[in-house]
Amino acid sequence: MIAPGAALNLVVLLSALRHPVLLNSDFLAFWSFPRFAAAHPVRLLYDAGALQAFQKQLYPGFGSFYPYLYPPTLLLAIWWLRDFAFAQAQALWTVAGLVALAGAVRLWPQHRRVLLVALLASPAALLSAATGETGFFTTSLMMAGLALLPTRPRLAGIAFGLLTLKPQLGLLIPFFLLARGDWAAIITAGLTAAALVIASCLAFPPGLWAVWAHALPSYQYQYFAGTNLNLNIIVTPAANLRSLGVPLTAAGAIQGLVSLAVIALVWLAARSTRHERAMAALLAGSFIAVPHAYAYDTMPLVIAMSLCLTPRTPLWQGALGAILYAAPLLLLTPLAPWFLYALPETLLFTIIITSSLQPSSLPAASPKMSY
Repeated sequence: MIAPGAALNLVVLLSALRHPVLLNSDFLAFWSFPRFAAAHPVRLLYDAGALQAFQKQLYPGFGSFYPYLYPPTLLLAIWWLRDFAFAQAQALWTVAGLVALAGAVRLWPQHRRVLLVALLASPAALLSAATGETGFFTTSLMMAGLALLPTRPRLAGIAFGLLTLKPQLGLLIPFFLLARGDWAAIITAGLTAAALVIASCLAFPPGLWAVWAHALPSYQYQYFAGTNLNLNIIVTPAANLRSLGVPLTAAGAIQGLVSLAVIALVWLAARSTRHERAMAALLAGSFIAVPHAYAYDTMPLVIAMSLCLTPRTPLWQGALGAILYAAPLLLLTPLAPWFLYALPETLLFTIIITSSLQPSSLPAASPKMSY
């Protein structure tokens, strides 16, 4: 799957360079947010009507809408984008993401070159690069944190703290660290997150956090209650259930139960199995434990599969891995309404948890293992 993925990514990249398509790119969202905040009262960033009108005025012909659903801290990280024209900003954004990913892979203890190629060739990477999304950055932070955790836990904590810029993808990390008893990483992550919050309160009105906390549930409800959105591009149980017509309340309740189960199982894996298997469980579980994650976020699934793949891996499990690897592209085809991404994700997570609790995967002496 890696070779065809690399070839496809190269073809799409060359096509994009020859025939750039700028309208309705997700990157327009990140480019527009600091520009809006600089020209308006920053609290209006969470006002859907005001932001949508600005985006359409900023880029004539723009036919979509990207609300600002992120915490105020992300605005600090993307403020520099307003100093560049759209094409320049997107190029710098993409290069920065690729550099971050390459740096994180260098920290990985094994199979670095193969893993980097597999990540860059993945359809998830293609989607992230083509749309100008955050997948390279979030994957880099998760990967760097886990790679550094056994030997340099304070640096790992900084990476995990920075991941709070997109907090839902780090939902399992606090439970993982608590189960391992990695207090240095926990404290450093907390201090890093607190520093980001303080910096945002110095740069913007502190009341912006209250505005975000009030706006987020409403945005989330409207998104999952909508009927004109392609929920299949969201790879979580709640989104898949809603695409099947399951009532919103029931989908939310099932998502909550799944989240609690995944948290408990990742806790158990962190306490009782080898570090590499526990990492795989964390990475695989991250996308079924939250209601909101997209196909371009799923590069960590490639890392999870690389931690588990051995010459003795059954053929059917290899086929499952191939499906997951290629699935982000299927979500953008006419097959999308019939493809439920959370099902193979859950099966992968189940396989990892089951194999992690086998005697051969249990640590010899201490649950806190290094490579």
